[in-house]
Amino acid sequence: MSAHAEHDHHGPAEYTYQPHPFGLGAVPLGLVIFLASEIALFGSFFLYYAHSRTILEYEWPQPGFHIPADATSINTAILVASSFTCEMVLLAIAKARRSAAIAWMVLTILLGSVFLGLQAIEYQTIGFLPTTNAMGATFFSLTGLHGAHVFLGLLLLTFCLIRLVRGHFSKERMTGLVVIGIYWHFVDVVWVILFTVVYLLPTHVI
Repeated sequence: MSAHAEHDHHGPAEYTYQPHPFGLGAVPLGLVIFLASEIALFGSFFLYYAHSRTILEYEWPQPGFHIPADATSINTAILVASSFTCEMVLLAIAKARRSAAIAWMVLTILLGSVFLGLQAIEYQTIGFLPTTNAMGATFFSLTGLHGAHVFLGLLLLTFCLIRLVRGHFSKERMTGLVVIGIYWHFVDVVWVILFTVVYLLPTHVI
């Protein structure tokens, strides 16, 4: 029997292509790629900040300027609390308690909105602008980039709230909610790092 005939006898070769060689589905893989790009984005801003303070030896804050670490610590606590309330949404859905999940989601959105509101007040009262000097440009770039991500997160959370009210999520169907929750936790972690290095590390302690 020829090799060709033997091949025909056993049928076509088995299809072995692996679309996700790392064993991840489309959603987890997409989330990993997205978070990696976000880490690279924030990392570039933090690297410029570190370069200014360590290589160029800029004073932080520069003489005559003040960064309100005490007041912003309250805002930080508010954002960190929103991470816990966001997690409570998932726990409530897992226990089939939709009303509780809606309440926790509303609280999460309110906490995030308060954070942005207090950030806006800080911008108005801080005493310098992005165009004032290098410190102003760096400060507003870092905090503004993060604020934009908080705003996007609030839009996504609001979309999830609408879906919660309509009953789109359940214990077996909550992938979208989990993904947005991970994004919100990521935004919170970035803020904790930002608050630590920008607000809590003046030049005299480095």
